[in-house]
Amino acid sequence: MNNIRIESTTIETNCYLLEEDGHVIIIDPSDCAEPVFERLEKEGWTADYIFLTHEHYDHIWDLEKVREHYGIPVVACELCSERIQSISSNLSSICDILIYFKKGVVPEEKGERFTCNAADITFDETYEMEWHGHSFTFQRLPGHSPGSVLIRMDGEAVFTGDYMLLGEEDMTRLKGGSDEDYKTIARPTLDAIPKGTHIYPGHGVDYLK
Repeated sequence: MNNIRIESTTIETNCYLLEEDGHVIIIDPSDCAEPVFERLEKEGWTADYIFLTHEHYDHIWDLEKVREHYGIPVVACELCSERIQSISSNLSSICDILIYFKKGVVPEEKGERFTCNAADITFDETYEMEWHGHSFTFQRLPGHSPGSVLIRMDGEAVFTGDYMLLGEEDMTRLKGGSDEDYKTIARPTLDAIPKGTHIYPGHGVDYLK
């Protein structure tokens, strides 16, 4: 499988393109619709699904643009699906402040407050699916946000969203975050990921646990 990382220039968020047999899954379409369109057109690939790791604005910036362009379903947990429909819950209402604290600069233009439509395929706590010879398991993992999920692929790789960023502590202080959920649910699950698993985080480089 080809796994291509496209990094947002606005807040350094990762979008992943998983390609197999000319078909593609798009994970977390941040503000990178154009690079996604260009890559798929250049390669002649077909987009099949969009997966979301959680509801925060920097991971869903171009969600509607990508979904409309390809006419493909979005997979997310129910709480993520609900919260992308609110500027307060998806944090786009404070995106300028978050960009400042992330990059140390004030954006030249005021960031857009936006909402997205509900996901097409939703689940409460877990979901499993097969795709072109690969298995995916979704597990809701609250702590960073109510709609955060862990996406396991073939038992060998994990897409962690805003958990397990290399060299950073997991964050629970944003709106909707929960220290209690993190300590009792998220942290034990993350600790149980086997050594040697390939970690693909929402920001920064991928690595082996």
